[in-house]
Amino acid sequence: MNAPTLLRRRAGLVCLAVAPMLLLLATAADPGLGEGAWDRMVAADPDGAVLHTVLLHWAYVLFVPGFLAVLGPIRARGRVPATIAWAATLCGLATFAGLVLTDVTAIAVAATVAPETFASFEARVDTYTWMSVGWQLPGLVGWVLAFVLTPIAAVRARLTGWWYAVAALAGFGLYFLFAISPVPLSLTGPALLSVANVVLAIRLWRDPALAGEAPAWRATAGAVCLVAAPVALAVGVLTMPGTATRIDPFHTAPDVAQASAFFLHLGWLLFVPGVLAVTRRIAGRFGLVAGGVAVLGLLHWNGLMIGDYLGLAVEQTLDPATQDQVTAAADGYALFALAVALPAMIGALLGLILVPLAAARAGLTRWWAPALAALGVAAFLMLTTGRLTGLLAPALLLAAYGPLAWSLRASRTAPPAVVPAAA
Repeated sequence: MNAPTLLRRRAGLVCLAVAPMLLLLATAADPGLGEGAWDRMVAADPDGAVLHTVLLHWAYVLFVPGFLAVLGPIRARGRVPATIAWAATLCGLATFAGLVLTDVTAIAVAATVAPETFASFEARVDTYTWMSVGWQLPGLVGWVLAFVLTPIAAVRARLTGWWYAVAALAGFGLYFLFAISPVPLSLTGPALLSVANVVLAIRLWRDPALAGEAPAWRATAGAVCLVAAPVALAVGVLTMPGTATRIDPFHTAPDVAQASAFFLHLGWLLFVPGVLAVTRRIAGRFGLVAGGVAVLGLLHWNGLMIGDYLGLAVEQTLDPATQDQVTAAADGYALFALAVALPAMIGALLGLILVPLAAARAGLTRWWAPALAALGVAAFLMLTTGRLTGLLAPALLLAAYGPLAWSLRASRTAPPAVVPAAA
């Protein structure tokens, strides 16, 4: 039995059980349920609206490792829906979790301006093609595919009976139809999903199948992502408004600002399957913790990039004094800062250092890799002041993770690397 894999997937089962409970709480806390103008309802209770957004975001973030735990051991029966669901979860559902965060700035705008001004703000956001094509389309499609195909793949692989597919699909369908209906109708879908996922997690907890190896192609996909991620970050830096040494406000070049936000999001998101592929090759608790910190942090961090679109809309539709009021309102949402922004930055940037450190301890890469990753993180924080200076961080991260991507070629046949006891 592959003990590290079993521990990792059991952690995913915990996420699978907790995620729909958070979805249930988020729905119950939503002040925008029922008939009426959304902006006026959340303006009357902005703290409740922020609580709803934070819980909803965390729910979808936890669904990602939860679904991956179910999909992980599927190799033969059910491999087609499992493959589609795996990609939909990592690319689409993770993006959808970021889409939820648009509400934070929208709540601040709604609480500050008149309804007609908010309508202009919304209309401006709707014109952003990069947001529609790069976030909304893959996010919505991935959200649906992940929730529909994961239970089908689990049943096809005989990990569980048809009861789970029926209950999970019914729960998702009820949520899809009644998510913004008044309580208690809006709670029926999340409640059914909670029951189904808790029962499944309990039943799978001791299932030996969870300790099985993932399909080999996922290591190859992870290796590709480890190289593509810093490249996407570099494109995001190169498309920032400004010059080689200066970053300008987004409204000075709105088209390139939109492209920049997308590629930055894509870069951080692509690190997730790469990190998962690396940590699957490491036997030991340190690799498990490093991977968990990095994955959860990156799932939050990539989603924060969508705030750039809302910030651009604020700059384009509101006068400077009102912009300051909106910024002050958004900065005052302590729950969002503590529960999303802070763990996003700490988890993602620290995790990108811990993963190559764990890999070096296991002999998968040399010790200079975590040092280069640390320098890359420091460069991102301190030197992303222009297009040219900002390229140093992606270059260092590519130098740190490129050799790791190469080492993953051995994962098709080799067991997880064991950390020496002396380490």
